[in-house]
Amino acid sequence: MHSFSVVAKYLSFTKAAQELNLTQGAVSHRIKNLEKQLGFPLFVRLTRRMELTPEGERLLLTLNQSFESIFNELEDIISNELSGELYIGTSPAFASSWLMPRLGKFRELYPQLNLRVKVKGYRPDFQYEPLDAAIFYSSGHYPDCYSSRLFDERRIPVCSPDYARQFELEEGKMNRLEDVTFIHGDRSQIWSRWLDKMGLDINCYRRTCTFNLYEHDIMAARQSLGVAMGRLRFVLPYLQSGELVAPFESINNGLGYDLVCPEGMQKRPKFQAFARWLAQEVEQENQFDLDSSDINMSKC
Repeated sequence: MHSFSVVAKYLSFTKAAQELNLTQGAVSHRIKNLEKQLGFPLFVRLTRRMELTPEGERLLLTLNQSFESIFNELEDIISNELSGELYIGTSPAFASSWLMPRLGKFRELYPQLNLRVKVKGYRPDFQYEPLDAAIFYSSGHYPDCYSSRLFDERRIPVCSPDYARQFELEEGKMNRLEDVTFIHGDRSQIWSRWLDKMGLDINCYRRTCTFNLYEHDIMAARQSLGVAMGRLRFVLPYLQSGELVAPFESINNGLGYDLVCPEGMQKRPKFQAFARWLAQEVEQENQFDLDSSDINMSKC
């Protein structure tokens, strides 16, 4: 299998033989035996070159992930220290609004651990992506994986102080929401849910600005374009600095952010170090009472 992965890397028996310190004939013999055992061809042998078959491509993808896990595990065992690479997957909103502002502190604690962050707009699949850890936003159900909840999400209306004064929102007048511009996330229904929770019969689609990235929702609110539905943990720095205000109360969205990894990865030192650091960061943030009046208009 290792010989196959090397041949697939170069698509050349000659170059593979040089790396494996074997003769070209020995490498070719290994591949023929492997194809015989598997019952299907791995390569298409053309006149001047070779290509992987579809079956060969599938096998190579699985092997690369397996070999990376094996080599990483051996590195941990041999070095017995936090080194190598930590490969993290997460969403654009979590990466830019929560993780990135804090990640420098993790690097200071573990300078020998190289970080690789993959940001995607959808949930990565551990089967096809060699992630060590991922932070997912969901209801918390992850079959065949280890997971721990970092925090539940609360959504809260936010706007600039000038916009709040313009529409008298600083006085908590919910009826004035009839006149504001609602800032929406693309395909999001959170404003409708919040209005229902508050018992308000207001059309939040009469006057709108809509963005497909959460970061732009908040940027628009900071620029006094309207009222956005912020993710409380993410907008907290803006509320504390006074750049944004929160005239009304938050609601629990019923979802949250979870630290997830393939089963077994949670026992590795680098994952445990990352998990401990995340827990400490969340605990420090929890010292600010997220459910108190500290986040409402009178204190911000």
